[in-house]
Amino acid sequence: MMKRSALVTTLIGLMIIVMACNLPGQPTAPPTATAVPETGAVTPSPLPPEAASPTPVPSVTGEGGCTLNSAFVADVTVPDNTPFPPNASFTKTWRLRNTGTCTWQPGTLLVFVSGDAMGGPPSVPVGVVAPGATVDVSVNLTAPASPGTYRGNWQLQAPDGTLFGSVVYVQIVVPQPTGQPTGQPTEQPTGEPTETPTGAPTEESGCVDLDPAMEPVTSWVETYDVEMGCPTAEAFTVYGAFQEFETHPGNPNPDARLRGYMIWRSDVKKIYALGVGSASYLTAHNGRWLALYDDLWDESQPVVHPDCADMDVPEGYQLPVRGFGKVWCENELWEDDRVGWPKNPEWGVTLRIQPAEHGLYVEVTGMPNGYTYVLALNLDAGKWTSMMYKP
Repeated sequence: MMKRSALVTTLIGLMIIVMACNLPGQPTAPPTATAVPETGAVTPSPLPPEAASPTPVPSVTGEGGCTLNSAFVADVTVPDNTPFPPNASFTKTWRLRNTGTCTWQPGTLLVFVSGDAMGGPPSVPVGVVAPGATVDVSVNLTAPASPGTYRGNWQLQAPDGTLFGSVVYVQIVVPQPTGQPTGQPTEQPTGEPTETPTGAPTEESGCVDLDPAMEPVTSWVETYDVEMGCPTAEAFTVYGAFQEFETHPGNPNPDARLRGYMIWRSDVKKIYALGVGSASYLTAHNGRWLALYDDLWDESQPVVHPDCADMDVPEGYQLPVRGFGKVWCENELWEDDRVGWPKNPEWGVTLRIQPAEHGLYVEVTGMPNGYTYVLALNLDAGKWTSMMYKP
C-alpha cells in the first residue's frame, strides 16, 4: 500500500499539471490597453498585466538541451463565445509568449489539433521568436452554417513535428435565426384578445427588447429622426477601439468644431467612421455622414500612414494611427467636414453592440475621461446620433 506522504505528493503533482495546461474551457484573460511610445496612442490589441500570464505547461527538450514551451497571453481578437452569422468569415488572433529557453526556429507552426476546424488551414506559420518574447498568431476561419457553439483547438509544432506549449482555442456561437416559429400553427382561433398593440414588434416578427445599456440614446434617436427600427438580436460584447475627432480645428468658436468618431470592432475587423456631427462641446450629438470600412492594417505596416506622415497637423491635434490612420488617410476623412482631426489618441474600449433593423446600437465603455458613450448608427441612411454621460 502506498504511504500517505507519497500519495499526497503524487496528487499534488497531478493537480499542478492539470492547472498548468491552457485546455479548452478555461477562461482567457481579457486584454487591456497598452501605450505605444511613438505616439502615445493605445493599441486595440493589448497585453494583459504580467501577473495574468498563465503557468506554463511542462517543457519539451529541444535540440542542444534547451526547452521548448509557450504560454497563452491574450485573445487579441474574437473573445470566447463571440457570435457570428452563419458562414461569416473572421480572423482569430492569439498572443503567445515563448516561455522556454529555445528560440522558435523557422518552420515553427501553429497547427489545428482537435475540435471544429471552421474552414481553417491545417497550420499557419509562426516564425522566429526569442525566449521571453511574444508573438501574435492569426488564423482565417469561417463560421459554420448551422446554429450552435463551436470550438477549435490549436497548438505549436516545432519544425521536426514535435507539439509543444499550451493548447489554445477559439470558441464562437452561431445564434439561432430570429423570426423562426417554435411550434406548429394552430388552425383554431383562441377567441382571446391580445394585449400586444397593433404593429408592436414581437419576437415572431424578428424583434427583441432594447438592451438597457442603449436606453440613454433613445430620446435623441427620436429628436434627430435617426430611424433605427426595432432591435433584431440580443446585445453582445466585444473588444474595440474608439477615437474622437473635430472638424475646423483652427476655429476658436466651439460651435463650428463639429464632432466625429471612429470605432473599431475586433470581432469583424470593421471600422465605422462618423462625421458631420453637431457642436463638439455638447453631450448629445447627431451626424449626417457615416461610412463603414474594412480594417486592412496589420503589424507589418507603418503605424503612421506614409501618405499622411508629412501633413501639417493643426496645433493641439494629432494624426490618427494604425487602422484608423490608414482609413482616415486613404479616404481623406479630414476633408468636407466628414470626420476631422483627433485631439486625443485612440483608446482600447469595450463595445456592447445590439443589431437593429436599420443599423446598430453601440455602447462604448472604458474611456479614460470616465464617460460612457451610447450611439445609434443608421447604416441604411448614413445617419447617427450619440449620447455621452458619466455613470
